[in-house]
Amino acid sequence: MIVLQYAVVILIGYLLGAIPSGYIAGRMRGVDVREYGSGRTGGSNVLRTVGKKAFAFTVVCDMLKGAVAVLLGRALLGTEAAAVLGGIAAVVGHNWSVFIGFRGGAGTGTSVGGYLFLNPVVTVVIGVFSALVGFRILRYASVTSILICLLMAPALLIGVLFFNQPVEHLVYALVVGGIILLSHRPNIKRLLQGTERRMGQPAQKMVEEKA
Repeated sequence: MIVLQYAVVILIGYLLGAIPSGYIAGRMRGVDVREYGSGRTGGSNVLRTVGKKAFAFTVVCDMLKGAVAVLLGRALLGTEAAAVLGGIAAVVGHNWSVFIGFRGGAGTGTSVGGYLFLNPVVTVVIGVFSALVGFRILRYASVTSILICLLMAPALLIGVLFFNQPVEHLVYALVVGGIILLSHRPNIKRLLQGTERRMGQPAQKMVEEKA
C-alpha cells in the first residue's frame, strides 16, 4: 500500500511539472517558443523569444510547480521522502512534458520552487548569489542555473552533517542537480568556447540547439 501511495505522489508531481508554462506563455502571444533559439520552454528562451512579462509568468509558474509538488508529497504522506520524490518528479515532468511531446525546459525554476520548501534559507542565499553572478554580472542565464546546482548540494551536505537536516534534502539536490547539469551540457560547452548567448540577445527563428 505504501508503495502505491508513493507512486501516486510521483505521478502527481510529474503531471504538475509537465504543465508547460513557457509554452503556454508563448502561445498567449501567438508564438511557439520551441521554434526559436534553444527550442526549450524555460524562462531564458521565453525571455529572448516573447519578452519580460512572459518570462515572469513562466518563472513564477515553473517555481510553483516544484513548490506544490513538494508540499503535496509532504501533506499526503507526511514524510520528507515523499516531498523529495514529488519535487524530483516535477523536475522530470518539466523537462520531459507528456503534454508537448516529452520536451520542456532545463528544470532550474521548478527545482528552485522545490528547494524553497525544503530549505528556504539556504535556497534564498544561494539563489540570490547565483542570480547576481549569472544575471547581473556575467549576464549568462545558464551560469545562474549551473551555480545553483553546484552550490546547493554542498550546502545541504553541511546541513546534514552538522545541523541535523534531513538527508532526503541532499538526495533531492544531487538528483535534480544532476538532471539540470546534464540538460546544460550544450551551454557548458558554449561557455567554454566563449559562444554562449548573453541575456538580452533575441532568439532566432530556428532551433539551433537543445539547451
